[in-house]
Amino acid sequence: MTDASSMKRLSSEMSESSGPGKVVKRRGWVAADFFTHSYRISGSVDVRRLPLADQLNDRTTSYVMIQDAYISPIDRPGDITDSYPMAALRKDNVSMAVLTNKDDGLSKKHSYGSYFGMSLKNVFLTVPQFEVRGFLQVVGKFDLHALMATGTDRFMPLLDGTTFSTLKPEIQFQGGMLLVNKDAVGVMCLREEE
Repeated sequence: MTDASSMKRLSSEMSESSGPGKVVKRRGWVAADFFTHSYRISGSVDVRRLPLADQLNDRTTSYVMIQDAYISPIDRPGDITDSYPMAALRKDNVSMAVLTNKDDGLSKKHSYGSYFGMSLKNVFLTVPQFEVRGFLQVVGKFDLHALMATGTDRFMPLLDGTTFSTLKPEIQFQGGMLLVNKDAVGVMCLREEE
């Protein structure tokens, strides 16, 4: 593919925006905030071949590729340290990824529609620098030990999640879907149903 045809294809994938403050979104790309122990990395991930959840859970690669990456310290998320057109983010250093829309975080394994016996469990957990609250989708009987100790997925999805900085509670992030690294979880608790 020539450079001209590449540019034409990329420009056709971009949706038009008008006016200041509008975000340009490309089809087949997902915007996400990734949190490591000290930094927030905001950028776009190509999901045309593989959803983000599946990329994060893919054990054949240690990195996820991010375009238009903006780096900021966790304690000052509005202060952008720098930006880069391309970044490779090491997945085992990611505590969680925050996505605006829940559908953007679904794995290919999840089919759309309802499951018999599906329920939502209200959970609280901690990862480095953050408290996290959200809802875990469960089919059948909920087993906290099995969730944390078994399975091949490293990142678990939480619906309608909210994160609170442990050092500065006024710093919060919300998303329709949070993908939380089970290896980064300090404690996970099931909240009582009301």
